[in-house]
Amino acid sequence: MRQYIYVSTAPNLSDESLDSILASCARNNAERGVTGLLLYNGRNFLQLLEGAETDLLWVMARISADNRHSGISKLEDSFVTDRACPDWTMRHIKLVENVDQRRQALEAELPAGLSDTMRRIILNFAALN
Repeated sequence: MRQYIYVSTAPNLSDESLDSILASCARNNAERGVTGLLLYNGRNFLQLLEGAETDLLWVMARISADNRHSGISKLEDSFVTDRACPDWTMRHIKLVENVDQRRQALEAELPAGLSDTMRRIILNFAALN
């Protein structure tokens, strides 16, 4: 099993577009046995995906073809024995408006099973404006 974290750029998505992306993620991930979480700060996505490598490659190909965002950059690619988000086909964690409070609010929602490296990457993303 593997975990990927990627970021991409998607400035000024409407709420409807974000809802559509989340629905697609949940549907496609459930079909492929992929779990994870998604953060959006109004300009960038950060997504953690976990599952079998072939399934993650399929999901990443779909993501790469989606014209609602660009500049996809994989930040981490790790082998894991257990999922950090086993019950989340795609959990959207909303970032609070106040950047100074984001890390604390996000820390409270992240799954306990995340590695220190994955946790650090996700929390650093929260500091972006």
